[in-house]
Amino acid sequence: MSIMKNFCNSIKSVHSIELKEAQALIRDACTRLSVEQIALAKSAGRYPANPLVALAPLPGYDQSLRDGYAIGQMDGTAPKKSSFIYQIIDEVAAGDTRELMLQPGEAIRIMTGGLLPLQCALVIPQELCVVDGSSLTVDCDYISGQPKTFIHAKGSEIAEGRVLAAEGKRISHEQLILLAGVGYATVQVVRKPQLSYFCTGNELVYSADEKIAGKKISANSPLLQSLTTQCGAELQGQYAVVDDPDAVVETLNEIVGTGCDIIVSTGGMGPGKYDFIKEVFCRSGGEIIYSSLNLLPGKSTLFGTFGNTLFFGLPGPPPAVHLLFNELIRPAILALQGAEQCELQEIEAHLTEDIFLSKGGLARLKNASLYFEEGTCHVRPTERSERSNCYIYCPVGRRQMRAGEKVLIHLLDYTFSG
Repeated sequence: MSIMKNFCNSIKSVHSIELKEAQALIRDACTRLSVEQIALAKSAGRYPANPLVALAPLPGYDQSLRDGYAIGQMDGTAPKKSSFIYQIIDEVAAGDTRELMLQPGEAIRIMTGGLLPLQCALVIPQELCVVDGSSLTVDCDYISGQPKTFIHAKGSEIAEGRVLAAEGKRISHEQLILLAGVGYATVQVVRKPQLSYFCTGNELVYSADEKIAGKKISANSPLLQSLTTQCGAELQGQYAVVDDPDAVVETLNEIVGTGCDIIVSTGGMGPGKYDFIKEVFCRSGGEIIYSSLNLLPGKSTLFGTFGNTLFFGLPGPPPAVHLLFNELIRPAILALQGAEQCELQEIEAHLTEDIFLSKGGLARLKNASLYFEEGTCHVRPTERSERSNCYIYCPVGRRQMRAGEKVLIHLLDYTFSG
């Protein structure tokens, strides 16, 4: 009796909410996860636990930008008014660690990346030099014309202590180059969330060998596996459960016991006879945060917590699971890693085809394709078999949206966010 009373009280305390409010509640429920130390080579796409600052300047020493000759003071002997002559005293290849010194009138042959000798005034590219044995002749006009020095000075690219990777922004491959250059071999990052899911349904099978009349292959299982890794989490467990409350309670309690960070269920969220996920969630000790969205697809969607574990109860149709994962679960995966930008980025685009909506009582998200033409963003709705890279947001009350009008879209191209 007390269990059912708790269930009823939980249901009374929730109401149908807007997508933005749901996303805010999800983010509020997310606490940044613990830290782990990983190899720099494996850190692209991960989120730093703390700002990563340059441990050393880059470059770490004064070096030559060209193959040529390092010269000292520009008062060498000039047998002719048109040129200076320097005595070549040594050669520095890349990797040579000797600390050489240049005197006035002296030159040292140097390769790109070579350590500059002390008192070097500039490097003259070899194609501008005339060499005869140990004698270097340089055009006087080039010297007096204040040319480029072709010197890559120590710290001129990155000063020691400069922030190279900020908290809340994922590490890029370009940043790996810099982090390696300033001395990082390992970095501290926020660990990836652990996600488990279970699919409910007596009708579901999980291989073609099992399929008979009345049964269908679960599309949600491979979909969730792919989305989990694509969005930056690690798959901890996957389960198939029949439409039996006790079986679901047993599975749910088993998953909660593993200590995973996110649990996702599919199916059992409608008004039908076998739709009992809300009841089972409460029986297992979960706390409902919301249980309905003012959105299609996704009206019958539940979000709650088991302590620090997030729970998402999604409807059964795979297209709805795909959309709601991107709009609700992906932001949670990012928020748990401390990401600054979690929700899909929103931009405006010009609609190229009419959209007719069967119901006007709820907002709707429709799969769409964004493309660029003559510098303008265009978008069109896609068929189920087509690849989508965004969603068109159809506001509440709209029964049709006309070609040519500007519409709000949610980008699915993850390179634009996170």
